[in-house]
Formats: sequence, structure tokens, C-alpha cells
Amino acid sequence: MSMTSNAGLPAPTENVDEPRYEFHRLLRRDENYRWWRPLALLGTASGFFAVLSIVVGVIAFVMMMSNPAFWSGDTAALEQLTVMNMADPMMFSIVMISLIVMIPSVWFAYLLLGAKPVCLLVSVAGKIRWGWMGTAFAVSGIVYAAYFALTFILDALDAGGGVEVPASSIPPSPLFYALLVILLTPLQCAAEELVFRGAFMQVIGSWLKHPLFAILLPVPLFTAGHLYDVYGLLDVAIFAIAAGYLTWRTGGLEAAIAIHVVNNTSLFLLGSAGLVDLNAEGSDLVSLLISGAMTAILTVLLVKLAQKKDIQRSVGPAPRRRAEQHLLQPWPIAYPMGPQQQAYWAPQENGNFAGQHQPGPDGFPQTPMEPGQPGAQGPDGPAGQDPDRNYR
Repeated sequence: MSMTSNAGLPAPTENVDEPRYEFHRLLRRDENYRWWRPLALLGTASGFFAVLSIVVGVIAFVMMMSNPAFWSGDTAALEQLTVMNMADPMMFSIVMISLIVMIPSVWFAYLLLGAKPVCLLVSVAGKIRWGWMGTAFAVSGIVYAAYFALTFILDALDAGGGVEVPASSIPPSPLFYALLVILLTPLQCAAEELVFRGAFMQVIGSWLKHPLFAILLPVPLFTAGHLYDVYGLLDVAIFAIAAGYLTWRTGGLEAAIAIHVVNNTSLFLLGSAGLVDLNAEGSDLVSLLISGAMTAILTVLLVKLAQKKDIQRSVGPAPRRRAEQHLLQPWPIAYPMGPQQQAYWAPQENGNFAGQHQPGPDGFPQTPMEPGQPGAQGPDGPAGQDPDRNYR
């Protein structure tokens, strides 16, 4: 007696011919992709954003008019309301919310015109990888803590004693301001990442295959939204390149969101304590070099961790839709049925049984034969022996 075994057979492997889609190419994964759909996606997201921005603007105008300083006639107070002072809780909230509305704008546009499922806007896994995001937050927190400690040490060693924070850049209520920072800043950072490292990277990647295009082309748009001097803008550009590279290298936005949230939240919390000028627009070469080095170190650490944890970088083609399974299948014509005037299972109209059945397919009723045909059988023998006997 012999027995078969699969012990010597090679393990099943993935189809090497199956295409793999990296994060910036995920729009190509959808079977409904057309070259114009990314343009329609951007246009739809822009329309949603315009409508929501108008709503936010109307709310901000109503809040401004409800302030007694608006009607007092005091020029200084009126100027204080119209100047973008990020230390003012109301102005900070308006600015943050005006950016946060990008989340529903791009999300609903992607739901209508993007790849499916909609969470492919976040990662190639089609979901937020919370474990990986938590790791990125922890590593970013450690690196940024060391960075800010080094910055304060250098300021303390500076002969000028560092830059003094003006009184107008210190929030009037530090605890309330810190609460606003904790609630709004993570959403603001996630919104910017969804747009610049999510939607823009995938739109550009759907047309241009090489990842450098998807990483670098959104950088000027992201940088232009910040009001800094040349050193500050270069710092923002370095961050944008690092975030784009991490997004492509780790197959999702989790790492970019983590470093963005840690960076912005730390700055605003330090500003609420009066340690950082919240309205500063200038920087210098030394600060740029230190910040650039910190960003590079953090990027390398996160890439190494992603490799060690085997974080998914790409995904296969979308599963094909299965055809509907009908409950009633058509009768398989595997043998001649012959002409019939009534249902095959019914007795003849005169009450006589049609005859013995021919063998049919397994699991199906047999088909009667007409009396007189060769091999036809009656209920008690060959057809024709008892033609007047009724079938009971």
C-alpha cells in the first residue's frame, strides 16, 4: 500500500507575474481608472474645500462681530482682531479649523473617484496601521526631545542669551491654549498629510511611475503655504521631502503623520509656555542645519524600523468581482430531450404513463420516452403490452 505525501513538494509561491502597486501608484490599482479620474478627484476635493472654507469664514466673521472690541471704535483693538496672531486662541482655532476641513474634502472626493477601499488613501494595507503609527510616534518623540534640548542648550550658551519672546506672542491663558493645541494640532497635521503626501502623491504617481516625481512635485505647494524666510522655507522643504520619502518607503502616511504631529504639537506647547515665539517667521543657517540633520536621522531610524518590522510597502491587484451565483441553474443538455408539449415530469393528458425513463445526468430526474420508441418501457413491461392500463 502506497501513500502520497506533499513533504517533497515546494511551498506555493506568489505569482511573480502579478503586478505590485506601491503607495504612489494605488490609483492605478482600481479597475475603473482612467487618465482623467485624478483630475476629477482634485477638482472635486477643491470644490468641497471651497464650500467648507466659506462656511468657516462665515463663522469666523460672526465671531469677530460678536466681539465688543469690533464695535468699540478702538483702532488698536480692531487691528488686534484682524492680525494673524497665532498666540490668540480664537485666531489659532480659526487657522487650524480652516486646514482641518481638508480632511472631509479629500476623503469624500477619494470615496467618489479614488481607489477602493477609501483607506488606500492612508496606506497600501487599506487601513491605518496603528501599531506602526505608535512606534513612529514613540521614536519621533524621543528624537524631537533631544533636538529641542540641544536647541535650548545652544541658546543658553549664546552670548546674546537667545531671542526674547515678545509679550504679544505669549497666549493669555496657557492652559486653555495647550488644550486647543492637543485637540486641534493632530487633526491639522493629518489633514496636510492626507492632501500633500496622500492625494497629491497618488495623483502624480498615477501618471508618472518613478517615485521621485510623486515625492518632489508636491514639495513647492506644501512649502508655499508657510510664511517664513528663506531658511524657514528650506527647513519646511526638507521636512516635506523626508515625509514623502517615508510615505513611499513605508507604504503609508503613518510615519509622516507621526513626525508632523510631534513637531507641530511640541512647538505650539512650548509656545504656550512662552519658550518659543509662535509668530516667528525668521530663522538662521545654524538652526536650518540642526533641524535638517535631525530630520535626516529620524527618517533613517524610521526606515530601518520599517524594514525590521517588515512593514508592507506594496499591494497586489484588486480582487476581481465574482459573477452572481444564480440559485436556479439552466438544465444541462447532455442528451437529446426530444419534442415535448408538456413538462417532462407530468403524465400524459390521457392519463397513460409515457414510459420508462432513459438514464439522465447524475442528480437529475430522468426523461420519459414516447411509447413506440425502441427500448421504451411501460409500467409493467415493454411498451405496447398493456396500453389501456392507467398509471396509478
